[in-house]
Amino acid sequence: MKRTDFLAEIRRQTARIPLPDARARRPLLPPLPPFEAADLVAAFSQEATALKCQVYLADSPSAVIEYAGQIFEARQTTDFLSWEQAAMPVAGLHAQLAQRGYRWQRSDISNHPQARRDTLLRLSEVKIGLTGAQAGLADTGSLVLQSGHGQGRLASLLPPVHIALLNTRNLFPTMAHFIQAHPGAARETSNLVLISGPSRTADIEQTLTLGVHGPKAVHIILLDYV
Repeated sequence: MKRTDFLAEIRRQTARIPLPDARARRPLLPPLPPFEAADLVAAFSQEATALKCQVYLADSPSAVIEYAGQIFEARQTTDFLSWEQAAMPVAGLHAQLAQRGYRWQRSDISNHPQARRDTLLRLSEVKIGLTGAQAGLADTGSLVLQSGHGQGRLASLLPPVHIALLNTRNLFPTMAHFIQAHPGAARETSNLVLISGPSRTADIEQTLTLGVHGPKAVHIILLDYV
């Protein structure tokens, strides 16, 4: 068969194939069974621990401060990067940490090249980053973080230690459940990331190394009181 005849036959066959209505709107996901967030705490903790995260269950705001203080003391540091207070899930967190002698280092980055470089060099000395979290996925132990106003990415990326505060009400069985509950999550933020334990990489010999491209340690404090 000649090439022209072959292409003509394809056109004839294609013209007879019915195409779906491009305007049809179907749900991206089928309905998912309901769940209780309280039932997911153990599953999430187990999976996150398997990823080399440290998980704590706080039953009060004072317990959150206590756990955070233990991490600061273990790292022998007083400075930390953080989201703005309004974006944190614990009211008055920055003030309570300040009362204990811990200092919040602002991470506003200038557009001026030299000022930007100087700020990043200064912040690179800060050992701990403190953030909230949009959600946690029980099947993988992953954190879901959104970036935006008052929720800078540096706090979860630059310091070698990342402390994430996550309300147990924001635990979901799977990513599908999260998307169903927050269908516009990716569109409503400048950056949406999933964090599955400390940063890790492996070379061609499959030697696992932690902390190469991000935090070497991840601590998750679950808020189980609101």
